[in-house]
Amino acid sequence: MASEPKNIRILLVEDHADFRESVSMVLEQRGYQCVGGFSNMEDALEAIRGGLEADVVLSDLGLPGMSGIDGIRQIRELLPLSQVLVLTAFTDKAKVFAALESGAHGYLVKAGSATRLIETLEEVLAGGTPLDPKIAGMILQTFRKLSPIPSNDALSARECEVLQLSAKGLTRQEIADQLELSQHSVTEYIKRSFDKLHVRSLPAAVSEAIRRGFLDLS
Repeated sequence: MASEPKNIRILLVEDHADFRESVSMVLEQRGYQCVGGFSNMEDALEAIRGGLEADVVLSDLGLPGMSGIDGIRQIRELLPLSQVLVLTAFTDKAKVFAALESGAHGYLVKAGSATRLIETLEEVLAGGTPLDPKIAGMILQTFRKLSPIPSNDALSARECEVLQLSAKGLTRQEIADQLELSQHSVTEYIKRSFDKLHVRSLPAAVSEAIRRGFLDLS
């Protein structure tokens, strides 16, 4: 179960000041703590190295200087327990896949409503793998066109089950309940999947499992 909003610290990396302020206002109205707002990734990383901590990092991709994609990779190294949620206007395949491969936990398009943002944030905090509907559809359509890639690191039946349910938006606790497992066991299956698929986030794991022919979400 996710923590109460008042205990959740949010760090926002967004170069458009008006949008950054409006997002911060929405989050604070819902009880979240906005511990930092930065217009570029360099300043955000400097603050993190200086001791700033956050439970969730909301980051744009098209930033001045260092790109959000390169920044996400460094954030995941500096704050391994934090969730990284992409909040951007970009919907092209290259940037979507690059962001997921860098370790993003979710991907939301800016055109969505404030309510959608809060729902996505809550889903990330609950252990879900939120993808904007446009992005999810594009990923599935892309991988359906590809032939499965043979792999020596085949996923077990249980690992596939866990990823299949994750792809449907279930939280780790919901997966545990459905499969009659402990939440710890679900987490371990996910970690094993990450190792076998050489990825660092659930969306990337689901995408790679589809690409290798382990999952079929059609």
